[in-house]
Amino acid sequence: MREVLALLLMISLVASLSGCTTPVEEGTIKIKDAVGREVEIPSKVERIVSLSPDATRILVALGEEEKIVGVESYAKRCPVLNKVYPEIKNVSDVGNPWQGTLSLEKIAELQPDVVFVYGTLTEVADKIQNDLGIPTVCTYRTVRDLDDFLETVRLVGKVVKKEEKAEDIVNYISMWFEELENKTSSAQEKPKVLVVAPPFSKDPLRVMFGEHPFTLRYAGGINVASSIESSGYGPWATVSFEQVALWNPDVIFIHGMSLLTPEDLKNSAEWREIEAVKEGKVYKVFIGYVGYDPALLVVQTMHMAKALHPELFNWDFEEKANEVFEVIYGVDGVYTQLQEEFGLSKV
Repeated sequence: MREVLALLLMISLVASLSGCTTPVEEGTIKIKDAVGREVEIPSKVERIVSLSPDATRILVALGEEEKIVGVESYAKRCPVLNKVYPEIKNVSDVGNPWQGTLSLEKIAELQPDVVFVYGTLTEVADKIQNDLGIPTVCTYRTVRDLDDFLETVRLVGKVVKKEEKAEDIVNYISMWFEELENKTSSAQEKPKVLVVAPPFSKDPLRVMFGEHPFTLRYAGGINVASSIESSGYGPWATVSFEQVALWNPDVIFIHGMSLLTPEDLKNSAEWREIEAVKEGKVYKVFIGYVGYDPALLVVQTMHMAKALHPELFNWDFEEKANEVFEVIYGVDGVYTQLQEEFGLSKV
């Protein structure tokens, strides 16, 4: 079944790259975005500014990258986007809405038909729409479960009239998550997991808290930090080593873009006393960078599942990870490049 879905999605990708589109009538249509705002957009969208890295990645997966005329600064630094869409380095940077550098003037100069923005920034969306008269569509506020992300794939597909291709992607992602969950739900034990060290950090006491990453549930693990609250921006909180010792996780996942390595923990006298380090169950996993990626969402879950429950999976992880990126983006060898660049753990 997975092979059939993959083949159908790749056929759809080839069609999109070859310029196969259905003629559309002029005018506008009304859509409801992910936060419930009603937005009137052109029936034919040709120019897009994306202030949502997720929307940018989805547009590339849909074969609509040539319509992207402007992005925020995070997307230009995204390792996945730079591998599947290297031309992003030539796309105009309109600033960053989170850092106060967003330029409405630059957006206006680019004359987009539509702007995408995260649902957490509705005031930015309203300002762009009211001040510039440019339809602005909000993606999700947060991803608490798979459906939140899949609905954004459908939303972006609707805006660019690629509903069928979007549904192919949704079905492919759903198929993988269903397979992983079916496998891991049969596990007799669910390991206690700690996710540490955010991107560009070397601090193992910065941990992923609450429901993050939601993919861990599908991978068959339990986040020991699920009950604590954030002490800073994003899904990260600072804890004491004493708290880590009390949790004594069975497995530690280090964020793939952090500066920390498994060897750093193995070489630490205090961390060597933690069960995960003692048993050699410390893995570097690319969990994501500013939002979610349609291919990486699957791959990170596969990676964690194989690390947590190796007895349940007999496939070669690197081979399957490359396959997922090729199906979603039409580019071969992406995961191998990420693995080599960031020192991701082999499982």
